[in-house]
Amino acid sequence: MPVIEGKEIRASVPAKVILFGEHFVVYGKRALAAAINRRLAVQVSSRGKRGYHIKIEDIPTFGLELDLEAGNDEKRKVRPYKDYGTAVKALAYVRSSIEYLEERYGIGNEGVEIEIKSEIPLSAGLGSSAATCVATIAALKEYFGVKGDVEGIRSDAHNVEKIVQGAASPIDTAISTYGGYVLVERNEVKRLRLDELNLIVGCVGSIPLSMDSTKASELGLKTKTIVEGVKNRRAIFTSIFDSVFDAADELTAQAIKAIEENDLVNVGALMNINHGLLDAIGVVPRRLSELVKMAQDLGALGAKVTGAGGLDEMGGVGSVLVLPGESGDRIKAAMAIADALVMDVKTGGEGLRIETDF
Repeated sequence: MPVIEGKEIRASVPAKVILFGEHFVVYGKRALAAAINRRLAVQVSSRGKRGYHIKIEDIPTFGLELDLEAGNDEKRKVRPYKDYGTAVKALAYVRSSIEYLEERYGIGNEGVEIEIKSEIPLSAGLGSSAATCVATIAALKEYFGVKGDVEGIRSDAHNVEKIVQGAASPIDTAISTYGGYVLVERNEVKRLRLDELNLIVGCVGSIPLSMDSTKASELGLKTKTIVEGVKNRRAIFTSIFDSVFDAADELTAQAIKAIEENDLVNVGALMNINHGLLDAIGVVPRRLSELVKMAQDLGALGAKVTGAGGLDEMGGVGSVLVLPGESGDRIKAAMAIADALVMDVKTGGEGLRIETDF
């Protein structure tokens, strides 16, 4: 596909929080997610030789350069700024997005520079993986002149997530694409108009510089590991898990009604219940559980794990979501003392934005 010399494309997408229904949505239950006011951007421009050169500042580790030489898989190798011997695993979402587009649309005959910048904390349940997929696919499709619409970008990104993770809800890629609020019901994506919520996000860890290289690369695929764990436990305790899943489905429906009625007390109460259900299926590590309990004890209307959750053996990395009520300052101070990254966020932000003149 011909590319205009000097052409530059930037695609940016929002981070997300899942308000209700994470994990359960993989099994056809309802889940509600919202975009928040933190973004990831992918910039695409031409380079002097064929293939891809990728600069990544924050995703999925501390910075990597990757050369994907056109037409020769043996030459596709990672050159990390940090010495992570298996860093190629951590690039799964970027690499899979490129290879998916090559196979489906025949892109890749030109030299491409890709630069990724992010305001989204890593491996924290805030949608960095989906954001990477959506923004990379949107920027490359625009750069190579691939015809299509926003829904096509969302669908392509969801396909990439399934390739990498083995199973994936459509909710993360839908939020990255559309922004605002999204309800996934029986695997169908529906956009909702709901009022803005002021929330606190507390993130535990990221990828520490001292982490073993194998652990660092595994952490880039944390979601896949956690999703597989839930699947395995459900296979053993099927009837119990199915009852939990049904409860989560009804909980999401009641939460939407509470948000529509601006009933923040019930929204918070339902967040607390949702957290308990996530703990029951085994995705709440000790450090995140402590943050949730701390927020609740300090007067939060509600608090819960958001996103995939975490695993103690992977450092308990992940995020909690807090509806603070009148206790926001105390909760943020306590979280900071507990060594969490603390962010004030607003829900309902703008979705995918593609720029050609910037």
